Amino acid sequence: MKRASALLLAALVGGACAPNRGEAYEKSLAEARRAIHAGHFDQAATHFDEASKSARIPRDAVYTRYEAALAWARSGNVGRARSELHAIAQARPASEYSAQAAYKAAELTLGVDEEAGYRELEQVIIDYPQSGVARVALGRILRHDEETGGEAAALARLERLAPRIVEPDKDPKNVGITEAIVYERAKRLADQGKTVEARDAMLDVANRWPYPFGAYFDDALFRASELESKLGHPQKAIEHLERLLSHRESSSMLGTYERPRYSPAMFRIADIYENDLHDRGKTRETLHRFYKEFTTSPRRAEALWREADLWRKDGNTEVACDRLATLTKEFPDSRYVPCAPLDCPNLKRPEKSKAPKECHAYITREPGSERSDP
Repeated sequence: MKRASALLLAALVGGACAPNRGEAYEKSLAEARRAIHAGHFDQAATHFDEASKSARIPRDAVYTRYEAALAWARSGNVGRARSELHAIAQARPASEYSAQAAYKAAELTLGVDEEAGYRELEQVIIDYPQSGVARVALGRILRHDEETGGEAAALARLERLAPRIVEPDKDPKNVGITEAIVYERAKRLADQGKTVEARDAMLDVANRWPYPFGAYFDDALFRASELESKLGHPQKAIEHLERLLSHRESSSMLGTYERPRYSPAMFRIADIYENDLHDRGKTRETLHRFYKEFTTSPRRAEALWREADLWRKDGNTEVACDRLATLTKEFPDSRYVPCAPLDCPNLKRPEKSKAPKECHAYITREPGSERSDP
């Protein structure tokens, strides 16, 4: 038993040790790094090449070959650098440096032949759809298209590109470039006034790449709600926003896992109820829900102020003043504090309040007029 335990311990200790990369590899790598720090990039490239040839671990060989190519580029030997990077990218089986090498080669090509460089960037997207550099390449291509041919050129590119992408992994956890292409297309449809198509495309993004794996799930639903409003569908707009908010997670220890669209979504729901559906009751309910549920938001005082104002407009000064009393107590430094006594004279400014001394007119002014009930 003791002998077996000793053997197991020896195996574990041995497995925890760093791999033996070989003296020749370590020496060449150290010399390459010294040359980089000294600014001798051609020497560094030579040493990286030597390290690659003496590497015992395949990953080390690819890594140092890639670093050699970058050093050749920095030395001014762009032709050799591109050749090496293309070779790394085209080697099979692919390595973890394949996508990076292809992207870097395309960058270098842009410097000597812009048209060819953008073709290479597009090929990076096609060949490595699940790599991070595919998204970077897509962004560069779309910016170029917009600068040279406007939004229409970018949209045409996206529509040509989408059918050429084959995602090797359909697992929703492994989101690739197709999601970004579909979302960017939807944005440009909206920019060109194709509202129905854009709305449908945004919903397609949300449905195909749902929470929590979709990178654009929240943005797609928020934009879909804006497009529904343009189409005259306020209730549909609210449904999309409520779907977005339905995935809001809470934590008993850290407050809430807030995402950037959550607070704007709640306020947008309130705006739709107030301005499009003319339902003050639902507006107040939404604003109070924001105050109660979004306990870490800096906009809670704003929600209470707006809710109180709607109660005042409906003639219920008791509830309006109750909301303003809560605001004054819980948010003593808020810009709304000096405005509260204008509606509720019994409310007093908290002693240690750091709020402005006077109420700013823009807070109490109704849009387009002096403050007055409609």
